[in-house]
Amino acid sequence: MNKIKILIVEDESIIALNLKETLLDLGYEPCGVAPNKCKTMKILEKGIVPDLILMDIYLKGPTTGIELAKELKNIIPSTPVVFLTANSEVATIKKASETFAYGYILKPYKKSNLHAAIEIALKKSAQDNTKTKKLEAVENVNKTLIHQLELNNEQRSRTIQLKYGYLFDKEKEILYYGDEPVKLTTKETKIIKYLCDSPGHNVSQEQLEYAIWQDEPAGYAAFRSVLFRLRNKIHKDLITNQNNTGYKIELF
Repeated sequence: MNKIKILIVEDESIIALNLKETLLDLGYEPCGVAPNKCKTMKILEKGIVPDLILMDIYLKGPTTGIELAKELKNIIPSTPVVFLTANSEVATIKKASETFAYGYILKPYKKSNLHAAIEIALKKSAQDNTKTKKLEAVENVNKTLIHQLELNNEQRSRTIQLKYGYLFDKEKEILYYGDEPVKLTTKETKIIKYLCDSPGHNVSQEQLEYAIWQDEPAGYAAFRSVLFRLRNKIHKDLITNQNNTGYKIELF
């Protein structure tokens, strides 16, 4: 059985060496170690396609780990990135989250935490990639769904067609993936509903917080927790963060 290949992008040589040894102990295959963007690209140019990338957020040089992760998403979109960072500030994590990373590991890390973060990222990435392949095999999931349900004009007006095979029924307040309803909590449904009330437009975090907690917003941490759980149930790019100006749901 082929081992999971992991690329290490870390500019501290001691930490990189320790990571490599730990990955070997855990049964993974370190397929390269790079301290910056240039070395990372050289490894990929050799035809090496990692199953996962461990990326330091603060790389020395003109390109940060966050910027590099965004570039790699266009080159190897199916490869998940797990960030390594000694900085646990919310602002840093928020900025890194724009890359749709599959995990964050705080330094110094425990071997068990590293192992768990890698396995969770691999599983979630595999699920997302499977959804993408299914969508590519169907020319138009949304049109098929509409055809199967034989929606009349009234029904059409109550539905919002979304990207990646999703459809939201505004009247029933149900999100469908294909013809299957997605199981969401009340708070998660409120986020989807509020974003679909302003399709194609940015909605601020404050507006979403108020939609969930109308009496008194619970704060950023509580909101991020609800959003994180929601994103784990849907395609990771269905709800996007628009350069810190708010959130938008992607329309078909």
